[in-house]
Amino acid sequence: MRVLIYEFFSAGAMDDNEDLFLLGFSMLNAVLSDFIELPGLEISTVLQSRVKDLMVQVPYASRIHISWTGEGTGTWLDQYEEMLEWCDIVLVIAPETDGLLARLIGAAERKGKKVLGSTAKAVALVSDKAETIKLLASQGLPVPYTERLTWPLPSHWQARIVERFPMPIVLKPVTGAGGQGVMVIKDPVRLDRAVKQFEGVSGPTPFLVQEYISGEAVSVSCFVTAGQVLPLSLNRQHIAQDEELYFQGITIPYQHPQAQDALDIAKRACEAVDGLAGFVGVDLVLGVTGPVIMEINSRISVAYVALREVVKRNLAQDLWLTCLEQRLPAPPELSGTFTYRVGS
Repeated sequence: MRVLIYEFFSAGAMDDNEDLFLLGFSMLNAVLSDFIELPGLEISTVLQSRVKDLMVQVPYASRIHISWTGEGTGTWLDQYEEMLEWCDIVLVIAPETDGLLARLIGAAERKGKKVLGSTAKAVALVSDKAETIKLLASQGLPVPYTERLTWPLPSHWQARIVERFPMPIVLKPVTGAGGQGVMVIKDPVRLDRAVKQFEGVSGPTPFLVQEYISGEAVSVSCFVTAGQVLPLSLNRQHIAQDEELYFQGITIPYQHPQAQDALDIAKRACEAVDGLAGFVGVDLVLGVTGPVIMEINSRISVAYVALREVVKRNLAQDLWLTCLEQRLPAPPELSGTFTYRVGS
């Protein structure tokens, strides 16, 4: 069985951001380390050629096939589609920004490949933060009050925001990952400058204005298949907050009085999305009135990197069971805690 494990940044699709490359490679390395232990698999991945010397030191390097970026012709997307021709099964790790993850999964689906994760349709839905909030609210789940603004902005838009939202407020892109572009605005006079970030180099993009929920930022990691959900852990997110939010890392597991409520709400959120599958994360804030859902991430994240350090079994085996056999594994036993720091 031939398996392609493709991570967007490690593959050199965006080679001008060292931080994102390191973040992506940490996820790829964790997944490859687990999958290489599963019997009967021929595993392939795509890597930037500049890390050839680094890969010599990786224990599993001689047991996987590596396609090096830059050694062939065509774009990174051409190389991805060529690798799809080779494989039977694909696991894609990529940001949701601008529909990227959904497009990559869609390309695999059109070629008839089995995907270790959600359908392209499900990914497209949860990648749109406005549509996700709308769906979850219709299911009676706790979400922040949110409005979507599109260009050209309505007249007197600043007054409209100030009237409907008490300060502080949150501005965020409709699609995105890792907290990029998320801003907390505490003063109405900062609104105009903050909104300019959504005009973008390729034209104006829609954005969300959202109620600010005060509390602790957490996530819940889950395995999901065929409408069944197994919450795995409550995770503490380390986020630096100035005017813009910066994701700094994650600690697993996290003990909190609202932990069971958060696990239950995350489970219901995942159940609400048709086609959601594999390793899924639900971001929440533990506020004074209880957990509030921020978004759903339908992909491997750095939570996987930390979680595998505190479970006593192979998460790749669990992911395989979840996606290909549509059976949830037994709840994992967690031992100790682990903190992943961005850049470490």
